[in-house]
Amino acid sequence: MKSISRLVTVFAVAVAMVSVISCKKGDTGPAGPAGPAGPTGPQGPVGPTGQSGNANVMTYDYFPMSNGNFTGVDLSQPKPNNGIEIDFKVLNDTLDKSAWFVYLYHDPAWFAIPGESLYDSSTYSLTYGYSDVTAPFDSAFFIITRPTGPGAVYHGLRIVRVLLSNLFTNSTGGGSGNRQGLPNIDFRNYEEVKKYYHLQ
Repeated sequence: MKSISRLVTVFAVAVAMVSVISCKKGDTGPAGPAGPAGPTGPQGPVGPTGQSGNANVMTYDYFPMSNGNFTGVDLSQPKPNNGIEIDFKVLNDTLDKSAWFVYLYHDPAWFAIPGESLYDSSTYSLTYGYSDVTAPFDSAFFIITRPTGPGAVYHGLRIVRVLLSNLFTNSTGGGSGNRQGLPNIDFRNYEEVKKYYHLQ
């Protein structure tokens, strides 16, 4: 009886060893079908707002200060000092490849130059050009004078430059020149210009 029991045990061990030795991992089968799409995740945070404006448009502000206080633009002086000159740097060729628009500011309104200001019933003229040409920048000057009226002290002024690929505009300040290349807006109305070009 002991020998039969021992024989059965040996046989069981041998079968187990043969099973273990002969077992090997099979090849990976093909991928199963894709499951259904999961639910949409939560919306991410809103990114920062871009700067307003237009790549072809730039503004130059002139609000003079002294000791931390705004002194204003004085256009009330008697002749021959009845005007001001503003100089600033612009990229080469920018001056003659752009249309330029100048606006005097007295809270709460903007007044296009050249033209008449309803604030002081005066007319103002504009002259501009190059004062120095040194690559890669030029020095531009803008001179505002007062042909008629008493003049006044304004809070400041803003110059708007509209860069054009083909300049056909032969006047500035919204005059009667050919306006090819410019939008059909009233450039004498700064609020309309501001809205069209998304200016601050």
